[in-house]
Order: sequence, then C-alpha cells, then structure tokens
Amino acid sequence: MPLPGEGDLLFIAAATSWRLAAESARERQVVALTDLDARHRQPLPTVIAGDFNATPDAASIRYLTGLQSLGGRSVKYHDAWEVAGEGQGYTWSVDNQNAQSEIGGIVRQPRHRRRVDYVFVGSWDAHPNTSCEVQAASLAFDLPVDGIWPSDHFGVVADLEISAAPSA
Repeated sequence: MPLPGEGDLLFIAAATSWRLAAESARERQVVALTDLDARHRQPLPTVIAGDFNATPDAASIRYLTGLQSLGGRSVKYHDAWEVAGEGQGYTWSVDNQNAQSEIGGIVRQPRHRRRVDYVFVGSWDAHPNTSCEVQAASLAFDLPVDGIWPSDHFGVVADLEISAAPSA
C-alpha cells in the first residue's frame, strides 16, 4: 500500500480462531502472519490489524509483542493500545447489545469484557531505516447510533506517524 511521500507499507488484516480454547491454533496463525510479513515486508513498518480473539496475556499476543517466543522464534510488534490507549480498551463486551447473546452462549459470564482486537506496528529491528510512532489509540463504534450497534465488536483506531526517516 503506497503511503504518499514516504514509500510502501504492508498492511495485513487478520482474524484468528474464535473458540475460547483455540489458543494453540492462534499461536500457529500468528506465526504464519509474521512469516507473511517477513516474505512481503516493505521498507515502512508493517501494520497488522484485526480480530485476534485473544487477550493481551495470551501466548499469541505475547509472541506478537515480543514477550515470549513460539517454536523457538520471536518477533516484536508494538500494540498500539498498549502504547497510547486509555483505559482497558475492551472490544468484545456485554456492554454491546450486539455481543450480549453471543457472549451469553459462548462465555456464559454476565460481566464479560475483553480486549481481542488490535493494531500492531512493526518495530525498528525489522524496519531500521524508518519509524512508526503510535500517537493515539481509541475505540470506535463503541456507542449505538440511533439505537443500532454497528458490530458485535468495538473497533480500534490508531493514529500513526509513519516516516521513511527514523526518529531520533
């Protein structure tokens, strides 16, 4: 994806296995995503965003954020919410009427709230000649419009300052 005046950026939209007990599958899937990034990496930092169906403490998310290895491999992406979000950033919550029935059937916990949607950006070690600073992260679609909820998940918006020149 061309970024005017800066160069090309790889944007990967992702969704991983949704079942609560599918962390093993999610681990394989995030390794495959990082392999895809490595094969198609552009000079500008990669952005990987989507529904990962895993909380920040899950192995798949810890792998993406450089906090643990999987299969002897490690990577580092910045979690935009961790860098610049305020509050918990719950994206799948009983507070959303579109999600209540689904959560009731799958989780069966009346106060369920989790952060499972993310924006990740590549770090300097994979993109040493560029920079991507997370300026802000916020929820989107987290309120109904005219009584209608846009989705069963709240979205994540990340404001990124991307430059072909590394930051000082």
